[in-house]
Parts: sequence; C-alpha cells; structure tokens
Amino acid sequence: MSAARVEPFQALLYDPHIAGAPESLVAPPYDLIGPEQQNELYHRSPYNIVRLELSREADRYGTARNTLDEWLRLGVLKRAERPAIYCYRQSFDFGGRRFVRSGFVTRVRLEEFAASARVFPHERTFPSAKEDRLRLLNAIKTNTSSIFGLYLGEHPELTRAQDDAASRAPIIRLRDDAGILNELFAIEDKSEIRKIQHALAEATILIADGHHRYETALNYRRVRRGGENPSTLQAYDFTLMTLVAFDDPGLVILPTHRVVTTLDASAISAFKARAQQVFDVEEIANADALRAWLGERIRYALAVALKGGQSYGLTLRDHAALDVALPDIPREVRELDVSILHALVFDRIFGLKPDAIGKGGNIEYTIDAPRALASVADGRTDGAFLMIPPSIEDIERVSLAGATMPEKSTYFFPKLLTGLVLNPLFD
Repeated sequence: MSAARVEPFQALLYDPHIAGAPESLVAPPYDLIGPEQQNELYHRSPYNIVRLELSREADRYGTARNTLDEWLRLGVLKRAERPAIYCYRQSFDFGGRRFVRSGFVTRVRLEEFAASARVFPHERTFPSAKEDRLRLLNAIKTNTSSIFGLYLGEHPELTRAQDDAASRAPIIRLRDDAGILNELFAIEDKSEIRKIQHALAEATILIADGHHRYETALNYRRVRRGGENPSTLQAYDFTLMTLVAFDDPGLVILPTHRVVTTLDASAISAFKARAQQVFDVEEIANADALRAWLGERIRYALAVALKGGQSYGLTLRDHAALDVALPDIPREVRELDVSILHALVFDRIFGLKPDAIGKGGNIEYTIDAPRALASVADGRTDGAFLMIPPSIEDIERVSLAGATMPEKSTYFFPKLLTGLVLNPLFD
C-alpha cells in the first residue's frame, strides 16, 4: 500500500437502484440521534445507515456486522469502481446569510497525537463513547462516518480542485431534514488526486469534530498492528476524514450550552452571592432578555437560568480567580468561556467536579438555547447555562498549544452526514 498521507479509496456507496433515494439512507452523527429519531430513521428505510451506526437491537454490534454482510451480499452497498477522493459541499442558510462549505472526503494516515506535529485535537473525550465506537469498529471493520478536520495554510490549488469537481455532475445530491443541500462529487483523475495529495502532505490538521472516532481509530490500529505485526501499511493505518480549509467561508461555529438535571438546592439559593465574588452579576427578567443580553457580549460572559425563576447574566470580573482555579491549565484554555463555566461556576459554586461531569448522566449538551431555558422554566431541569461560541482562532490557539478544551466545547454547523460514503477496512 502507498505511503501517501492522504489517499484515494474504493468507497462503499449505496446503490440507489436497490437501496432507494439517498435522502432515506443518511443520518446525522450517532451522538445526535435520540431514541425518537433512531426509530424514525429505522422506519424511513430498511437500509438507513443508522442500522449500522447506532443499532437499536440488543446485540448492537453483532447485528451491525450481520446487517453489513447482508447489504454487501444483496448489493445494497457496493464498492466504487475506481479509487477516488470526494468533494463534499454543503449549502445552507444561517442568520440571514447563505453559506457554502466545501471539503475533501479522503483516507488520512493515522498519527499518534504525542508523536505528531501535524494532527491536533482540541477537545477532551468521554471514555464510554470511545469504548462504544471501538466495539462497533471491531465488529464491522468499516468507517461509517467521517471525522471532520480543518487544514491550515493557504492552498489555492485545493480551492481550484473543489471548484473543478463541483462543476461536474454530483454522484449524490440530497436535501436533508434540516434543509441543507448536500452534494458529493467524485475526483478520480490521477493527476488531480496527486495535486491534492501534494498540497496536504505536510499540512497541519485540527480535528474539528470526531475526536472519539479518531482516538478509536488509533486504538483499533494499535490492536491490529500488535496482533499482526505487518511490515507494510494496511487499511486500518488510515481513517475516513473530511478535510475543510481553516479559512473556508462556510465555517460556522455554534455554542454548546449546558443543561443540568440536578443541582444542589443550597447552591441554587446562594448562587447570586457566590457568583458575585468573581463575576459582575445582572438579574435578567426573562428568557428572551437573557438571550438578548448574551448576544451583546463578545467573551467572558455566561447566561444562567436556575430553578425557581432566577436568571442572571455573568461577566467575569476577577480574572485572577482563573489562575487560582486552573493553575496547571495553559492560558489558551484557561481564558475560554467554557473553562470559566466549568471552573468558576460548576466546580466552585455547585461542586460539579470534572470526573463526575466526564461520567455523564447529569448534564445535557445542546445548541438549542430556547429549549434549554424552557426545560428549566417547566421544572424538568435545575439549570441552563448559555455560552458564547468560541472562535476559530480560539480553536487554533488551543490545538497548536498542545492543549484541549473541555468536552463538547464546539459545535461546527452543519454536521457532516453519515452514510454518504463508507471506508472499508477489509479486502
């Protein structure tokens, strides 16, 4: 196998003559699919990718393996005739503007973070999610969804390659449930592929989304290489990734708000007094005013709604408190709004420790601010904590410093669809 860092591959693609319309086959990323949507996707098509990615059967992983074998036997999924890199374009409206985000779907050679000066994460991960993804990968030996990576540097030749690809007929074109137009174009010409490979050979890649899948791919490779000890590169030395330019005009980052099911009642009662030790605190009349208040801030600000009808806008006053609370954390991470929330609100005021947060169960992550606030207003949860989104420059600074943000710090919109193209790790 070639030693190129970025490689074309013979993808597994749905055959629409057997599987049906592509709109019925794709799904959001697995971690966004709740039970209700999971059932809806199951009913949408007997071949929807959710049956591999997030099976609802008791033996999730064994069922996924048997399902994939059956789909291959029936021709529901077929190997592409030729190796290709794919151009993936998503066109969407947001905030009254039209955006187009373009990327290359390709296989990228895996690199350990500790040894790599070219691949950087920016978020911490949950152990349970990595265990789940590893069990699935062991079962089906296929990348069913793509990692989202950002490549740094100016590469006009890559923009030209995307424009050239998009001038041809797409092999897949669909509008998803969110109204986003998704188009996939195959790049099969060897000279075009070589230009892409050359441009990305040494490019720095920041993982924007899919940290769990990348770390899972590393774990899978370690196990396979340890057991087989091959002398040449194998398919499992690579993983499926969609690479988007760091300065792509279609990049949109949304805040990931926190909703806490249970908070200590005494801490809720004492919240304002405790918060005033390090924050300027403003009482806000209602949910709409709270969101408006946050929308006028740039950074160092949080909007908080608590059980009992209390709503506050917090602006950090005592920056030295961060140095005390996070003395061993790099400055690039310490000054993020998400770090302020976790260190000075969750830990200091409510006693929510990082280990407990990492285990999950008490905190929900959402981009839907009205829904978060409504859950507190109707008594289903004890607190909603709204944040300003980090900037792309924040992510770059954190990543290149070799640091990571707390879990679920960023939400790149829109998400990459699962099921457009699959990367088999078997012959």
